[in-house]
Amino acid sequence: MSIKLSRKLSMSYIDLVAWLAENRERLVGCRIDNIFATNLPHLYIFVIHCHNGDSQLVIQPGKRVHFTKFNHERLLDSKAKMLRELIRGELIEDVDVVNGERILRMKLKDKIVYIELLPKGTLIVTDNDNRIKFALEQREFKDRTLKPGELYVLPPSPTELKPNEIESYLKKGALSRVLGVPQEFLNILSINANNLDELEEAKKKLEKVMQDIQHGVIQPCVDLERTVWPVRFPGCTELPSYNEALDNYFTSLEKAELEKLVDEGEEKKLEATISKLKETLTKMEEEAETLRKKGKAIMNNYLEVEEKIKEGAKEIEIEGLKIEIDPKISASKNASQYFEKAKELDAKIRRTRETIEELEKKKQEIKAKSKETIEGSKILVRKKEWYERYHWTITSNGFIVIAGRDIDQNESIVRKMLEDKDIFLHADIQGAPATVIKNPVGIGEQDLMDAAVLAGCYSKAWKLGLASIDVFWVYGEQVSKSPPSGEYLPKGSFMIYGKKNYIKNVKLELTIGVNVESDFRIEVGSFEAISKRCKVFVTITPGDSDPEKLGDRISRIFARELGVDGVKALKDEIVRMIPGKSKIKGTTHQLANSTGLNLKD
Repeated sequence: MSIKLSRKLSMSYIDLVAWLAENRERLVGCRIDNIFATNLPHLYIFVIHCHNGDSQLVIQPGKRVHFTKFNHERLLDSKAKMLRELIRGELIEDVDVVNGERILRMKLKDKIVYIELLPKGTLIVTDNDNRIKFALEQREFKDRTLKPGELYVLPPSPTELKPNEIESYLKKGALSRVLGVPQEFLNILSINANNLDELEEAKKKLEKVMQDIQHGVIQPCVDLERTVWPVRFPGCTELPSYNEALDNYFTSLEKAELEKLVDEGEEKKLEATISKLKETLTKMEEEAETLRKKGKAIMNNYLEVEEKIKEGAKEIEIEGLKIEIDPKISASKNASQYFEKAKELDAKIRRTRETIEELEKKKQEIKAKSKETIEGSKILVRKKEWYERYHWTITSNGFIVIAGRDIDQNESIVRKMLEDKDIFLHADIQGAPATVIKNPVGIGEQDLMDAAVLAGCYSKAWKLGLASIDVFWVYGEQVSKSPPSGEYLPKGSFMIYGKKNYIKNVKLELTIGVNVESDFRIEVGSFEAISKRCKVFVTITPGDSDPEKLGDRISRIFARELGVDGVKALKDEIVRMIPGKSKIKGTTHQLANSTGLNLKD
């Protein structure tokens, strides 16, 4: 049977029960030796000192609690300092799961630590009277307040379902709501019920499984891409312990979380982390080599060691090494212990090397991202010319053309900017910008066409999806804001006197380019004009893509073609120049090939 498995983001009650059944003895009687923050918010490492050595307990409220073998960057933030002051040095007298909730309770000598794995979970430290002394985050709920000085109150238990509600859930196939466990877990166990009679049988099956888990009868199983459970499920990898399964699974999630948090400032932190890990790696490699030497020395001097064991010696010196031995076991077993410890260290060494490799790779990614940010900042800082407040272009022969972005600018251009000898253009459609070629002395036919492209592309014709539009032109002296006697001109309108000169079938094709020589300025206009002035460009026509989406795509094309990632910072400027929904007709090399254009170096 195929079982749909969802991505588990936090430990369930079942996971917590299974983990505690397996690890309770590992916690009770140990001392909280130290507490560290990490580079993930609200993820803390408790160093637990026990008779058999130190262990690292990962505590991430709302998500997980388990021992870990993975290295973490150890930090000391204000919360970690407060926790140290409160509970460092305390013995863990008892540990249990609270009232069927996803809450782990650690009983210390005169304090209690509550680790809530519920959504929006938190970490609370109280005194023995349950008065809160520390809260990872201060919160107020309908039924309880989590802040120092308040009495710690458990979350309200779910209301007991009425018989008719149970029947309703069963009919809907929502057995998980009735039994209070994840549906995925029930599916794995093939537990189902459609009526009250079947429900009783389902309860018995679930109860049996939960009793087994509580007694440590566990089959640790993990799929790093999907989920982890203390029972076998399709496609999983079985591991020796459930703690290891949880550690591997949630650490893979942690890496994904870290990737989201990384920014330009993380490079130095990563450098420090890598440096520490390399120091740790060197020490572990030296220690592993020493352990192997001791094991070999024992075996090379087997009879001498056996003699010392008979004498009850606990330390011997052979081959220049001081070696601790256990007089209760044979020389070969003593040697085996050293070889086994070296083997365990080798596994840690391998994991540490993998972590260093991952962090080195991440560091390079951050460096590239930092470079892009710096490049982008530099590109955005440049002097803007007066005409850039309008739609504008520079024609093939260097004439400046401006066009109004709205009614106010249209009005201003005609009233304040238009001079008698200037050339005024307008698309032959209602809803088009007032377009002006400034100081057109010696202007040519191509310049008129370049200006007509601007007039046509920023008219209503683009939004209507037309392929072309007629554009007329006149001299500035033919344009007037004065209406005929007895008539009224609305804002943004004007009178044209005399003959109009038409440019027929102006294609609605707007070329957008990057002028590298003008500090990476974004320019628009006809293909002829922009291909002369810009190193890279694209031509767009009316289409279906939103300006925002298309602007992002164009900025990436420019960045790739120029080899300058910082050009992506010009996205907003590109979006501002797109007339409406559009599509890309062609990019630099495509357009150059189709027109025989000789590209700028």
